[in-house]
Amino acid sequence: MVMMTEASGELKSMTEKELKSNIEGLKRQLNNLNTEIRKSIGEIKLHRETVTKLREKRDELNAYVKECVKKAHVCRKDRDDANQKIADLKKLRKDAQDQISQKWEQLNQVKDKRDKSNAIAKMRTTSLEKAYAHELYVFTHADIPLKHEIGAYERLKDLGKRLNASREADKIHTELVPMYTRVKELRKTADAVHQSIQSLADESQQHHDKLLGIYAELDTVRKEANQYHARLKDEYRIIDPISKSIDAHKASVPRLREELSAHIDALKDRQKTGGAEECKVAVEKLKTTGRMSLEDLRVLMDNDAISFD
Repeated sequence: MVMMTEASGELKSMTEKELKSNIEGLKRQLNNLNTEIRKSIGEIKLHRETVTKLREKRDELNAYVKECVKKAHVCRKDRDDANQKIADLKKLRKDAQDQISQKWEQLNQVKDKRDKSNAIAKMRTTSLEKAYAHELYVFTHADIPLKHEIGAYERLKDLGKRLNASREADKIHTELVPMYTRVKELRKTADAVHQSIQSLADESQQHHDKLLGIYAELDTVRKEANQYHARLKDEYRIIDPISKSIDAHKASVPRLREELSAHIDALKDRQKTGGAEECKVAVEKLKTTGRMSLEDLRVLMDNDAISFD
């Protein structure tokens, strides 16, 4: 209230010329402010259009990043599942290989026994049986000298020993056949498991390569999204001071308008007061001299001090 009173006092002390000069100055300030506000609003509009485009592009890229993350999760799970199957199959293959080693060790032991018996037999069982039967017939039926009979007996003993060894070898061989069959089955199982492992390893590698491709793409897209985000922040850094400038200009407008209104009111008051004084002077001049100038006539007419009725 004190400030308004002081301002009113200052305005009353100003001449009409000073008031008009101040009014023109205040009008220029208001026009300049409005021009600056419109200009700044136009700049912000352009920047906001850029912001909208940048945000849409950034959000689009971020959405694609999320899709890539989902794909990577699926791909990684498929790869890990394949690797788990490989690990399980490797255990099966190892079990088969352990059984093969165990069976092979047993087979070699039995084979050694058979080979020792075959080494004693030196001939097939059928051949030994024929030879033994022949010597037995000679020994029991032929009329031979004692010396030959003793030789025949010794040959019978040797053939009997060899025949027993051959039959033992045949018996052991029958044990070897299912053992060989079992080893063959185990090897077939191990080979099949190995093939499955190789197939799954290829599948796992494909998933892994695909995953690396997704990660590479993900890294590229993330970098691009971050670039758009950085540009978006730059735009906001430009917009912020412009917005503050607009707010400051808008805040100044009411004060300037109020000041302009006060000057206009003061000018009107000054013009009324000045017109009354001029009218008084013109009337006195007319009474005293009986004459008046065109300016005096204008003043008298403006103040209704003269009538031509």
